[in-house]
Amino acid sequence: MRILVTGGAGFMGSSIVRDLVARGVEVRVLDKTKGALAELEAANLEIVEGRIEDREAVQQAMKNVEVVYHLAESYSPQPYEALDIDVRGNINLLEAAAEHGIKHFLFTSTHRVYGKPRYLPIKEEHPLNPEESGRALYAICKLTNEKFCLHYYREHSLPITIFRLWWAFSSEIGGRALRSVIDTALKGGLIRIPEEAGGSFLHNDDLVGAFQSATLDSKAYGEAFNLSSGAFVSWQELGQLVCELTDSSSPLELVPRESWTGDVSIGDDRSIPHICDLDITKAERLIGYKPKYSAQELKALLREAVAKLVLARKGR
Repeated sequence: MRILVTGGAGFMGSSIVRDLVARGVEVRVLDKTKGALAELEAANLEIVEGRIEDREAVQQAMKNVEVVYHLAESYSPQPYEALDIDVRGNINLLEAAAEHGIKHFLFTSTHRVYGKPRYLPIKEEHPLNPEESGRALYAICKLTNEKFCLHYYREHSLPITIFRLWWAFSSEIGGRALRSVIDTALKGGLIRIPEEAGGSFLHNDDLVGAFQSATLDSKAYGEAFNLSSGAFVSWQELGQLVCELTDSSSPLELVPRESWTGDVSIGDDRSIPHICDLDITKAERLIGYKPKYSAQELKALLREAVAKLVLARKGR
């Protein structure tokens, strides 16, 4: 079996590619650069440098492929760019997948399609209000692409699966808000955080496991699944962890979520005060998804990743 991974040189995609290569699966990556895969060489790995908005590049990449993992995204704040890359690119992939008889198309979406939570934990049936997200354009494009996926499932009999997640990490972690908190702590400044807010982290190992469990499983066809590693972490916990790792004397002030308007210490993303507690029971029930780590183990791994980011911010 050959699997095409778009965005395979990125943070999440490279973890999936490395796992597939290690298991002997034939892998083709379509990405604009070699990125995190620059030093990975294997007989069963082919890296095609190209863009998903390039229809001809997509058609070529789709040849002799059975399964598609679509993780490529621009995260652009510019509407025309997001439309051209993310939405047009997704249509290019879906159209080519239908033409080439792809057996399964798996798409990574985001928790942001839910907008402000109406209830907790958040199930897949939760109302979809992407315009309420702190990155509304990104969320709107993701939901648009989800709908296109479902359209091709219903109208073109293309088996699709959608994954929605909050914040992924591995031995490393990113995130503009987290970097802002670390920088503020390093300067000894006041850190203001919305109380109770936080979310369900996803370790890349569990992302890999979800793709592996869902691939070519008919119970996953036409479905959207929440993914997390099963442990909720609050922004208060993250703030305390950052202060500990930076040995900072920064005071930590909790602000009621209903009065939160953003702060220089963490940013103004409207999603920050949300409680993004994702319900993963559907994935557990239908595709046998199971987080790899206990809550204690996950938080230890998160601590290591944040510590690595702290060192990087110190060294700037």
